[in-house]
Amino acid sequence: MSSGEWAVVIGAQVCLVLLVVLVVMIVRLDRAASELRATTRDIARQARDAIDELRVAVRDADFELDRVDALLTNAERVTDRVDAASGLADRVITSPVVKAMAVGTGTKRAVQRFTGSTPEQRRKKKPA
Repeated sequence: MSSGEWAVVIGAQVCLVLLVVLVVMIVRLDRAASELRATTRDIARQARDAIDELRVAVRDADFELDRVDALLTNAERVTDRVDAASGLADRVITSPVVKAMAVGTGTKRAVQRFTGSTPEQRRKKKPA
C-alpha cells in the first residue's frame, strides 16, 4: 500500500470515529429534548393546578372581604345609632337634672334667707 492509500484509510477511520461521536451526541440531545418536553408538560400541569387553587383562594378571600365589609357597615350604623341615642339621652337627662339642682340650690338659699342663717354661721355652730 502506498502512503496515499494509507492516508485515505486513516481519513476514513477518522471520519467514521467522528460520525460515531456525532451519532452519540445526536442521541443524547434527543434524550435531553424528550426529558425537557416531559418536564415542560409537568410544569405546565402544575402551573394549571396552582392557578386553579389560586382562583379558589381569591374567590374565597373576596367572599370573606364582602362579609367583613358588611360587618363594618353594620358596626358603623350601630355606632351612629349609639351616638344619636347618647346625645338624646344627654339632652333629655342633663337638662332636667341641672334644672332640679338649680331649684334645690335656690330653695336652700331661700330657706337660709328666711331663717337668717348663712353658710358661715352654720360652720361656726358645728363643733370642730
